[in-house]
Amino acid sequence: MKMTVNRKSMVLVGSALLPVAAMAGFFSGAVGVQYSNAVPATSPEIIGWATGYESYQPGLEVDTTFRTPQKALGLPGNSNGNNEGIAFDIVSLGRGGSIVMTFNPPIVDGAGFDFSVFENSFSNTFLELAKVAVSSDGVNFVQFPAFSTVAAPISGFGATDASDLEQLAGKYRGGYGTPFNLSQLAGNPLIDVNNIGYVKLIDVVGDGSSVNDISLQGVADWIGMPVSQLPSFVVSAINAAPAAIYDPYPTISSAGFDLDALGVMNQLLLVGMDVAPADPTNTIDPDATAVIPVVVLTTSVAAGDALDFDATQIDPATLRFGYTEAANAIIPVATDVDGDGDDDMNFGFNTQDSGIACEDTQTVLLGETLGGEVFSATDFINTGECDDGGCHP
Repeated sequence: MKMTVNRKSMVLVGSALLPVAAMAGFFSGAVGVQYSNAVPATSPEIIGWATGYESYQPGLEVDTTFRTPQKALGLPGNSNGNNEGIAFDIVSLGRGGSIVMTFNPPIVDGAGFDFSVFENSFSNTFLELAKVAVSSDGVNFVQFPAFSTVAAPISGFGATDASDLEQLAGKYRGGYGTPFNLSQLAGNPLIDVNNIGYVKLIDVVGDGSSVNDISLQGVADWIGMPVSQLPSFVVSAINAAPAAIYDPYPTISSAGFDLDALGVMNQLLLVGMDVAPADPTNTIDPDATAVIPVVVLTTSVAAGDALDFDATQIDPATLRFGYTEAANAIIPVATDVDGDGDDDMNFGFNTQDSGIACEDTQTVLLGETLGGEVFSATDFINTGECDDGGCHP
């Protein structure tokens, strides 16, 4: 199980109260400063990495050496197993290029930050940037608003202060990830923040052609306070911000954003369940009015299971079962159903609320633990056949 700290709100409140002279900008600062959200590659908060990629579209000025997307999989600096180090173990997007990284299981909106993007910069100030968008279906992508208070164009090896940037990948030097919080996109109908299987990186071309999304309302929403409560120096900085995002330009050979890795901090847990545990055939009559018994299993890596999961920590109020996501209908009971010496949890769902129909062959349970971890479980079922061949609307 993973322990998380909601560092975003802590840092924003703290940094917003700093005097202007304390840092160049008002966002979280570079690696090593007091107010930094940088995520070390070795952080225990990271529980997984990107498992695949698709739609790699390199832009201009990318040598063949830097066109290997597989190098963005797994750990930073060693994604292809050759221990090449952080500096060259990357895939370069080039000017205006992009890539989509995939995740199985998907990323979810949990406590604190949900994923972090690693670039390969050699310093705290040479920062090549990318915008970030996410998708649940691989088709509809929603982009994080990207904020910059960098006032003017930057030369090819010019310097940027990290505190002038937010929600832009590449904000931190190599070995440290830029974190993103899916709660910033909650409520958007195009995505399910508890089922993010795709993350898209789009290079920021530093010549001024990349649009800056900063606004008073956008930053206030990001912080979580009314516009009227923004400190005056924050308002002044936002009002003075340019319409473009600037980063080092021009660069060559591996121009633009260099993707090293993408770490997952909140991921959908795939847990075990047993529908109708007393019936080895898991037979369900869709027309019945009975309660369907469902057991969620407690598992242990030490016992040979794939995951440490304590079913007694499930929040029953979050459970959703079947096609129409029925709520739990009974008082949960802890019982060692599988005889392995630990307590599993018994729940129950009204058949008519579950939406299970004839010819269905499996069903799904979704829920959260008391600690906010999101999980999913599936099991096979048997039902009667449909006379008309139709099951669900």
